[in-house]
Amino acid sequence: MSHQFEPLSYKIFGACIAVQRQLGPHCMEVDYQRALEIELRKLGLEYIREAEIPIVYDGIEVTRRRVDFVIWDDTHTNLLETKAAKAFRPEDVEQCQLYLRNGNFRVCQLANFGQVPLGKDRFVWTPNGPALHGPHP
Repeated sequence: MSHQFEPLSYKIFGACIAVQRQLGPHCMEVDYQRALEIELRKLGLEYIREAEIPIVYDGIEVTRRRVDFVIWDDTHTNLLETKAAKAFRPEDVEQCQLYLRNGNFRVCQLANFGQVPLGKDRFVWTPNGPALHGPHP
């Protein structure tokens, strides 16, 4: 089953793979993010780096958290959280779910440049339920 947001998801993970191919798996997270900015521009994708997402309790903003990237094309907007570790941790998944719930976004992608091949996951927010793991490229 194909979803409308998949073309943007494929482009984003493709950009991450291109970055990892050139830099390898042993750089710092910020190095991958800087290279990813170059790759996203090459693909013609718009983005905001370190976008703030308000965290709200009882309708009152209690804090803000920063997602690594908000990336969009003509039709969709996805979040991208990047890591440079040996493996994803449960906290990484929880972080994506927090961004989706509080930011009212539909899709959050998680890329781990420290894994070979690139570690990747995608979460789709369904407002009436939890963020679900989606099929990913």
